[in-house]
Amino acid sequence: MPQLTCYQLHFTGPVHLAERGIGIEETADLAHSDTLFSALCWALRLGWGDNELGRLLDAFRHGEPPFLLSSGFPFAGTVRFLPRPLLPLPAELPDALRKRWQSVRFISSDLFALWVRGDEPALRQALAAEQITADSDVGLTPAAAAHLPPIPADGGWFWRRVAVPRVTLDRTSNASALYFAGRLQFAPACGLALFIAWRDRQWQPTIERALAELGELGLGGLRSIGYGAFHVTVGEDLILPDMPAESQAVLLSLYAPRREELEAGVLGPGARYDFLVRGGWITAPDGTRYRRRTVRMLTEGGVIVQPATTPVRGTLVDVRPAIPHLHPVYRYGLALTVPARQGGR
Repeated sequence: MPQLTCYQLHFTGPVHLAERGIGIEETADLAHSDTLFSALCWALRLGWGDNELGRLLDAFRHGEPPFLLSSGFPFAGTVRFLPRPLLPLPAELPDALRKRWQSVRFISSDLFALWVRGDEPALRQALAAEQITADSDVGLTPAAAAHLPPIPADGGWFWRRVAVPRVTLDRTSNASALYFAGRLQFAPACGLALFIAWRDRQWQPTIERALAELGELGLGGLRSIGYGAFHVTVGEDLILPDMPAESQAVLLSLYAPRREELEAGVLGPGARYDFLVRGGWITAPDGTRYRRRTVRMLTEGGVIVQPATTPVRGTLVDVRPAIPHLHPVYRYGLALTVPARQGGR
């Protein structure tokens, strides 16, 4: 059966994961695949130098990529969560229950497996059990709920987003100003899990060492005040459904389609997806900062059509602005997908 290697990031403190369109007072509750890839490239460059980073990028730009990377999704104890697929809900599900499940963002991996297999009777039974957290953000099966770690005593959360007050001083007047910074906090035995589909195992030791190095450097923003540090453990492989080639697939990563994929109909009838605009800044070697070109990507959980003639792959997008002599800057848009059968409505 196809399988993905699981790497669990156990954060030693809070983490700030910014997204375009929200201020510093907010934070995302997952680490998108492009953020993880950029952070790994940064750690690889610091630890192994420009030549090794160039060798990795060349491997992605020419021929088959050596690995495919998912986004980082929450886990709690032994329960891993994945994005709720935008596949139809089962037929004959009561409207009130349908609305409840449509608001869920993450679901346990066993429920995800039922959904993508198209096992409608079993899926309907699992959804009818209505194991949804109080904030309607997470859904899971009763079996998964039995394996959750103890709930923290201060409110019953496994991860939460909070805004904390901070003070900045004006460099000229020394006047103070209050602002709020968002942080994502995890309870003990909780964190983010990412999945890698290895195509070339020769890269595995290097990438695993770069991931460990990234844990020392920190992931996300506000690293100068201690945010984002983590240590890594290897979890159980995620076993993908062993199904014949299907006409649809669910995304476990952000996805920037190639032109030929769009022309082949990857977003044709049967596709269901949302978009996320990705931007940010580039710091040149001389310290000058430039705004990156924005990219609109399909989000995790989206359903795409697998064209018969063109394999779904995605691309690395060069997002450097039109400035002479600026080195290429790539945003990761390769698709890590799970084949899916569509049932329900």
